[in-house]
Amino acid sequence: MSFRPFQPRAMRGAIEPSRLIALAVIVVVAAAAGWWFFGRTPGTPTGAPAAPGATTAPTATPESPTAPVAVVSDELTTDQLYKEARKAMGENRMASPAGNNALEFYLKILAKQPDDSGAKDALRELFPFATGTAEDQINQGAFDEANRIIALLAQADPSNYSLTILRSKLDAKRKQADREQQQAALAAAAAARPAAPGTATTPAAGTTTPTTPTAEGAPAATTAATPAAAAPTPTETATASATPAATPAATPPPAAPPPAAATGASREAAATTPPVPDYPLAAARNRQEGWVEVEFTVAPDGSVQNAHVIGSNPTRIFDREAINAVQRAKFEPKMQNGEAVASTLRRRIEFKLGR
Repeated sequence: MSFRPFQPRAMRGAIEPSRLIALAVIVVVAAAAGWWFFGRTPGTPTGAPAAPGATTAPTATPESPTAPVAVVSDELTTDQLYKEARKAMGENRMASPAGNNALEFYLKILAKQPDDSGAKDALRELFPFATGTAEDQINQGAFDEANRIIALLAQADPSNYSLTILRSKLDAKRKQADREQQQAALAAAAAARPAAPGTATTPAAGTTTPTTPTAEGAPAATTAATPAAAAPTPTETATASATPAATPAATPPPAAPPPAAATGASREAAATTPPVPDYPLAAARNRQEGWVEVEFTVAPDGSVQNAHVIGSNPTRIFDREAINAVQRAKFEPKMQNGEAVASTLRRRIEFKLGR
């Protein structure tokens, strides 16, 4: 009795050669496709495999174009101007940069629609912030930018008292800058001034210096002379004899005047940065105007102390803003015999709306 070895059912019978060939082709195609999609180097041109070891630069991704910056123009509609104005306020672009700020957007709305109450209210609320921006520009010496903002504020509220203060401060700062520039130019000119004739360090007259032998072979002594080889004319000789042997090379600029403390001078306290009040929003909406008289003390160090209201009309509407304006102001203390002393001042702060 003969026995056959056990075979699985799937291996019984011969596998046809055509099926083996088809299976091999499928495996090769799958491997090629896998290399094509997953194995090639990124950035390799289609149809050309990357060389071994070669690095290819990553393809540049085009950047999205930057959104254009909106500027004040006649092409923008009122709704667009409102949108840009609110956006500018949210980004703290109250009055700068030029052409792209809330102040100019609201003014443009009024130019299109003079009776637009929304733009008028917004300008009243924006006015104190733009005033502060103008003052910052003045303190930084950006006089042209400050003048531009003041001109815009004059369109919004031409009779506002803050504009008078800003213009005065701008004019004072400009004059101070001009004086400093002139003083610097004079100092530079004095430093660059050439030495007076005859003040150069040359050998004194009569000093002999050895020279080359003469034709006869005897060494001759010559008198040291100035760089000019020509003999002096009679006029030059007279001038030289009348001139001292040594004079200073340049006259130094006059010394700055000593401070008040050294000369024992006396003067009253003065404001270097005048009070600039903020207009209360409630009063602006109600079209209220008035004034506040504030009394305060300027300490020897120039600080403001004990500011309080001694009179106002209407009562308590503008008091807080007036006191805040005085406390923000800067003062030079009163000088008495060259010593800084405390002094009491009064200031009347006006609150007026534009017509």
